[in-house]
Amino acid sequence: MARAPTVRPIWIVAAIVVALAAWLASGMIGGDEPAADAPAPAETEARPVSVAVRDSTAEPVWREVELNGETAPDRAVTLRAQTAGRVEAVEARRGARVEAGEVLVRIALADRVSARQEARAVVEQRRLQYEAVRRMSEKGYQTRTDLAQAKSDLEAAQARLAEVEQDIDDTVIRAPFDGVLETRPVEVGDYAAVGDEIARVIQQDPFVVEADLAERDVAFVETGQSGRARLIDGETVEGTVRYVATEADEATRTYAVELEVDNPGGRLVSGASAKLYLPLERVEAHAVPADLLTLDEAGRMGIKTVDANGRVAFHAARVARSTADTLWLSGLPEHLRLITSGQGFVRAGDAVRVVEEAEAAAGDQRPAAAGAEGAGTQ
Repeated sequence: MARAPTVRPIWIVAAIVVALAAWLASGMIGGDEPAADAPAPAETEARPVSVAVRDSTAEPVWREVELNGETAPDRAVTLRAQTAGRVEAVEARRGARVEAGEVLVRIALADRVSARQEARAVVEQRRLQYEAVRRMSEKGYQTRTDLAQAKSDLEAAQARLAEVEQDIDDTVIRAPFDGVLETRPVEVGDYAAVGDEIARVIQQDPFVVEADLAERDVAFVETGQSGRARLIDGETVEGTVRYVATEADEATRTYAVELEVDNPGGRLVSGASAKLYLPLERVEAHAVPADLLTLDEAGRMGIKTVDANGRVAFHAARVARSTADTLWLSGLPEHLRLITSGQGFVRAGDAVRVVEEAEAAAGDQRPAAAGAEGAGTQ
């Protein structure tokens, strides 16, 4: 039986190498020609982002400081008992408006009336004795020492009478000024000791708004200047600075300031939160919608503009004044082209396609985000 021919491994390897070389050679043919579906280089470049802009010119405004404050009465006094005794009558209810000198509470006189009569009698006796000694002294029958003693006895009796009369006056507690009887912790029949609280009266007109001023701003504020405060209900009231501290608080390094405001109807209440706005200095500033304010990579606050070469620029700025929807920014060039729409898709140095704000509004054009991929907020 014939033997099958033997296939040597070397020939198998050679055949594989030849086949592989032929396959590689076929792929290189026409290799310098671009693939049919490869995009042209121009097509891979991103188109500039469209942004809406408007021209802005700085104008003079007052730089303001905004402070967190609270309302407080112009004057508030706690009345305390100057003499002891039983409360005999209360003449005003809590919350009532009272006038200066109006009776609020009466303390029973008890034996004070008889004590006054006795003191008056002693004064009269000492006066007669003094007159007698004085006449005898003029005739030489009394010494100067006797005359001095008689005068001393008379003055002591008069002092005692004045003390009793003052004690009687102290049984009537009166309002020290026009205001509101805020509290009255005593009732008829209560016993009041010396020093016990009887009533608290608050003057409601004018009222003040109190706040703390930073040391960098205190040099710009002085008494007599105008200011305004926004109350907790959103109402804004005008007033005048009546007090600026000259010594800083040791803990906060701030200076107390008070704005006096009219409160004819008594609508303001004490201790309510308020925003205090005080003008500091006149500066050049741009009026900018609040939503255009942004931050750069360093965390600085500012706005984005377009320069003469059509590229985005970031300008750090300071808020000189603010309202609910508008900011006045200082520290900026006098004239600039402010990006009003599309600023979120561009960063400083980017080339952009500019559309005037008026044109964008008229044609309902919205800045495109094309080509903004990878753009950050700077």
